[in-house]
Amino acid sequence: MANTTRRRLSFVDLAHPQVWHKLVEYTEVTIAFAKLITDFNNQWAKICFLASSQLHQLVIDFRRKTENEIRGKCHLGGRMYDLWESLLLESEIESQSLKKVACIMEKKISGQLTNCITTKNLQLTFNKEHRRDFNEILEKGHEFVRESQDEYFKIFNTEGVTSDFDLAHNQYIFELAGVNSLYSKYQYNILPELLQGMEQSQLETIDAICQNIQLMASVLQEHHEQRHSSFASFVVTSTTTNANEELENYICSMDETNDGSSKSPVHIQFESFISPMNNSNINSRISSGKDEQLIIYAAPVIQMQLSSHCKETINRLKEIKKEKSLLLAIINPQTSKIPVKQYDDQQRSDKKILNQLSDLMKRKHQLHLIELEESVLLAQQDLLKSHRPSMGSNADNEQDAQKRNSRNIKGLWRDAFRALKTSTTASGSGDNENLSSFVRRFSSRKKKHHDEHEHEEDQTTIDPVYETLKIAAETRKKTIANYLQQRQQSLNKQTSLTSQGSTEFDTQPSPRVTRHNDTTPPSRSKQPPASSSSSADNARISNF
Repeated sequence: MANTTRRRLSFVDLAHPQVWHKLVEYTEVTIAFAKLITDFNNQWAKICFLASSQLHQLVIDFRRKTENEIRGKCHLGGRMYDLWESLLLESEIESQSLKKVACIMEKKISGQLTNCITTKNLQLTFNKEHRRDFNEILEKGHEFVRESQDEYFKIFNTEGVTSDFDLAHNQYIFELAGVNSLYSKYQYNILPELLQGMEQSQLETIDAICQNIQLMASVLQEHHEQRHSSFASFVVTSTTTNANEELENYICSMDETNDGSSKSPVHIQFESFISPMNNSNINSRISSGKDEQLIIYAAPVIQMQLSSHCKETINRLKEIKKEKSLLLAIINPQTSKIPVKQYDDQQRSDKKILNQLSDLMKRKHQLHLIELEESVLLAQQDLLKSHRPSMGSNADNEQDAQKRNSRNIKGLWRDAFRALKTSTTASGSGDNENLSSFVRRFSSRKKKHHDEHEHEEDQTTIDPVYETLKIAAETRKKTIANYLQQRQQSLNKQTSLTSQGSTEFDTQPSPRVTRHNDTTPPSRSKQPPASSSSSADNARISNF
């Protein structure tokens, strides 16, 4: 096998979508070239079988003629007959040698090339399907962000900065962070791994072609000793073939014909946060710059939304961790131990090897999808952790908030990746149908969610937290009013008792005291404290 170490130029250097079809075309042409060599080998093996059969029949016919026409009439012997018999023996040996050459070419060379062609065609088909799936995921990511942005702008333009606006803001930020993490994971991890897999498959195809051509030349060299020097030089020349050099020459020639278009750097189009407000009307709750991408904690209802988001993200990450461990346990042993086909049971092992290879590639694709989903959830989880305040006051209302906002806070990514992972376990012909049905399913789900949200907006929605605070305020006002009334009654009663006691003590008041009592109300001296305490309580009510 050729050295598979990193070269100066590689398939990974051609990640741009504009040159993807050229990599696929190069792989398809190489596989077609392997089929051409296989057909040539099969035709040569048929000719050898036919020549062996005809030569064997020729020897039988002439031996019979020799016995009937020559030795039957005259017992011919001597050197002349011995030379003739030696020629027939050499012809018989030549027939057996041709049959042996045909068997070797059919079993070893054709078998290996046919298996290589079938395997590489299967790998190429999966690589094209996986790249198409990834491109559709990226496109849907842009669509999800656009939908969240439009909903965010719509609520701001119609309602202003309200709780619904904060909820839409958070949903917009969640989708934004998840999609950007998805793009980064795909560009720097998933796509290079896919291209390296294509490159390794291409190297194996080149090696298989060169090795089988060399084997064909070796067989013919052993059969045709008189052309030993010619075939020996051909064998020596063929052993110097390097798959890395072949691949690098192709890439260099492709760069020359592209006029440098493939050398342009690939820029990732990350999504950016766009505020729906003009610079002159920016509210104090959302400032310009990087602060616009912070999660808003404006009301208990929004904190319930974020708490539910956080809990759902943690639970899904636990499930993803289990799924990844199971997939890695399945993939790693198969990757380290690729089954080797034996020639004696070739018919039975072909189907088994193809099934194993198909299952391995499907599980690798499923692992990539899980990693993409994990990147989305980790980005959203980091967003929650980096700005999340204490939510201990909302622990009692968390379950009610989850039930009330479950349909509004769930994103589309979890169902999206589940749909794609389900499609990878189906047959190759049904993958496109599953993928298209997944897109239709999400479109209808988004529309249904939008209709339900509009229906809920038409109805009168009462915030339970606001209702509780309102009832508590009214109760407190009533309690303070009752308290002031009771206190006023107590003061009046105390004043009346004091005045009665002074009357009993002095049964004969002087005229001056009588006139003074007539002009001065008995409760006037006690009135200022009551009014001061009442005004203090009224001040507390107004402050509340």
